[in-house]
Amino acid sequence: MNDVVTANRSILWSDGAVPGTLMMRADFTTLEFAPHVHDELVIAVTEAGGSRFRSRGVEDHAEPDTLLVFNPDEPHSGRVGDHNCWRYRAIYLSTAALDEAAEGLELRMPLLPYFQDNKLLDSELARRFVALHQTFEQGDATLTKSSSLLEALAELFERHGTPHYQPKLPGEERQTVARLIEFLSAHFSQDVTLAQLAELAGMTAFHVIRCFNRETGLSPHAYLNQLRLREARRLLAIGRRPAEVALMVGFYDQSALNRHFRKAFSVTPGQYAQALAGSNLD
Repeated sequence: MNDVVTANRSILWSDGAVPGTLMMRADFTTLEFAPHVHDELVIAVTEAGGSRFRSRGVEDHAEPDTLLVFNPDEPHSGRVGDHNCWRYRAIYLSTAALDEAAEGLELRMPLLPYFQDNKLLDSELARRFVALHQTFEQGDATLTKSSSLLEALAELFERHGTPHYQPKLPGEERQTVARLIEFLSAHFSQDVTLAQLAELAGMTAFHVIRCFNRETGLSPHAYLNQLRLREARRLLAIGRRPAEVALMVGFYDQSALNRHFRKAFSVTPGQYAQALAGSNLD
């Protein structure tokens, strides 16, 4: 009879781009959490398998695309469910991170929205948080991380928080957005932050995102990526190496350039450079 090999693996890391935020990626087969509390707001998405958890005197289960949210200081426990595996991603937001989010979202209340339900059946939002988590894992730009987190939290608070978050509607902000575009165009190779854009615009961070989106059809971080990719194509066309180009235009490394380049143009920077070299030989 073969021995059954079990493993419980988890990775926990912080990110200086968004202070007060911890990220976890876990893959458990036998682990059981005793009743405990977190100082942070906990947001977790099951990717595979499932879990059994207990909170507020009730036991329930979480399966793929299930979003679990535990308010700060809320006791709960959990264990691997009936599938004998539990793979999930979690975000832990400290008081400092939540205060910054509240400021960016212009929440005019003494407390952030409270979650009356720990289990949220919202597959669209669950997938959004998985994508957000991957953004942090892949080492994307500071602007991408902070903007994606703020947008995801706004949606979470608006759909499931009590009281529901009601964001301020964007207005006609063409001149302000034009200034932001000018700033991004001049500093695209730098680690631009959402706080810089908010200060320049004289708006809250989330209002910057919404106004920019309304005027351009893109979020500030998506626009920044387009500027970087445009310059990357120019540099590749004159023979610069992809690894060199990645750093010159502001991407974290060549893999980040490859990922964004492929998403935009369906080829890698190397393939693009080879195609141009071939056409030059004709």
